[in-house]
Amino acid sequence: EGIMTYMNENSRKTLETLAKFLPDKVDNLVGKSIDWFHKNPEHQRGIIKNASNLPYQATIDVGPEKLDLLVSPVSDASGEYLGPMVTWEVVTQKLLTEREMQRTQEMVDKSPVNTLMATPEGIMTYMNENSRKTLETLSEFLPDKVDNLVGKSIDWFHKNPEHQRGIIKNASNLPYKATIDVGPEKLDLLVSPVSDASGNYLGPMVTWEVVTQKLLTEREMQRTQEMVDKSPVNTMMATPEGLMIYMNNASKTTLRTLEQFLPDKVDNLVGNSIDWFHKVPDVQRKIFSNPANLPHKAIIDVGPEKLDLLVSAIVDSSGTYLGPMVSWEVVTDKVNLVDELSKSANDLGDAASTLNSVSSSLASGAEETSAQANTASVASEEVNAGVQTVATNMEEMVAAIKEITKTTNEASSMTNDAMKMAKNTNEIISQLGESSMDIGNVIKVISSIAQQTNLLALNATIEAARAGEAGKGFAVVANEVKELAKQTAKATADITKKIENIQSDSKGAVNAIKEISDVIEKVNGFTNNIAASVEEQAATTNEVTRIVTESAEGVKQINENILQVSKAAATTGKDAQSAQEASKSLGTISESLKGQVDKIKV
Repeated sequence: EGIMTYMNENSRKTLETLAKFLPDKVDNLVGKSIDWFHKNPEHQRGIIKNASNLPYQATIDVGPEKLDLLVSPVSDASGEYLGPMVTWEVVTQKLLTEREMQRTQEMVDKSPVNTLMATPEGIMTYMNENSRKTLETLSEFLPDKVDNLVGKSIDWFHKNPEHQRGIIKNASNLPYKATIDVGPEKLDLLVSPVSDASGNYLGPMVTWEVVTQKLLTEREMQRTQEMVDKSPVNTMMATPEGLMIYMNNASKTTLRTLEQFLPDKVDNLVGNSIDWFHKVPDVQRKIFSNPANLPHKAIIDVGPEKLDLLVSAIVDSSGTYLGPMVSWEVVTDKVNLVDELSKSANDLGDAASTLNSVSSSLASGAEETSAQANTASVASEEVNAGVQTVATNMEEMVAAIKEITKTTNEASSMTNDAMKMAKNTNEIISQLGESSMDIGNVIKVISSIAQQTNLLALNATIEAARAGEAGKGFAVVANEVKELAKQTAKATADITKKIENIQSDSKGAVNAIKEISDVIEKVNGFTNNIAASVEEQAATTNEVTRIVTESAEGVKQINENILQVSKAAATTGKDAQSAQEASKSLGTISESLKGQVDKIKV
């Protein structure tokens, strides 16, 4: 009927801890109904009324506590049912512990971390779901199917099982880390000790992961780090806020040469702001705080040196901006060299223009010299024709004198002819004098041109020297032009001397003809002395013939000298043309050099 007839001491003590949740004092409960234990007393009475329903287990609530009840039948010696005996305990904490253990088990079961458990002797007792899935990917390298591994030794994980057993047998050896090979994969293991509530060692727990790719990645990262550390390119890194976080060895070495211009020692720069690099830090921070502004190039001054910076954006595998990387170099010498090359290219262009102008003047002078030489050649031909005419007349005159010796009757007629011939000869010789004076004037022009050519050649030599190595070829051409000018000057001096001789001889010829005229007049007056006069006239005629012959030779030499002047002028013209072409090439080289200088400017 559910009337309590007995309570042992332990029950009394335990119920005392629950007294405030009981319907009466503990000492008054014996002799009263146990209905107060149950929410549905009728259900409970129906169970305990019949021994066949027992044993029966239930958990009831008394206040905040949970009581685990085991109801068993009690019978007398004859087997008659006397009533239920209830053994019980407060299981609140036990249930909480079990729940916590279940929660923990669920967490371990569903943990993304591969987890195994074993006994101290190395028999696998547990494998979570993630371990099972991961091991399935390695099944071809395992000693058995994955589902059969629990309950078997874990020796197959190790090359030296005895060594591993010695480690996991004693909790004091743990935790322990190791990397093992399973087929082509590498597994990173962490073996930790698991103990019960009283501290008794239950066995090892192994958390593990496949680290093949991770190790390869780490090795690649180490290799990359080593490459950057030892790269000859100065490299630094900073956060998006401008805090320097890295500097390679090359940067440290280079910055030590500039340490006196830095705000701190090189070894103290990492961890500090990079604002000290910039005159306007706010502008720079705005640039490298946003990767969209990068890459960015700039040249900054550190003391007397110029630094060329290239700022690039560094992002992680997901594209998140980590900060700027600055690769840089000291470019002071390069900047100075580019400036000097640029100036040299401009100077070379100016020299080419000057040389072109000089060569144009030289070509113009050569053309003028050639034209003057041609004019002089024509004039000398005319002089030569006149001299030949005089020679012919003199021959006729000799014949006439011979005729005089044969007959005096023809003397008057012959003297008249002689006077006419003398007059003509006098005019021809006068013309010869005038022509020789014209040739002298031409020679002066040629001499002046030769002097101008010599001066232009000297200027070309000076400009070629200014052009340096590139002007050597033009210096040779200019020197050749100068030598030709000297030869021209020498030739014109010789021609001048010859012309002076012609002028002197022409005057002598005029005087001689005058004497001939006087003699002829005397012949007209003194026919009786014809013979003597004829002899004297013959001697005079022979002298005139000799002079005319010498004049012809002089004119021939003039022609030859004028021909040399003409050839020299032609050569000068060709050399001037070569100099012009060379100056154009020099100008092209200058423009090309300027273009190359623009390309290498930092």
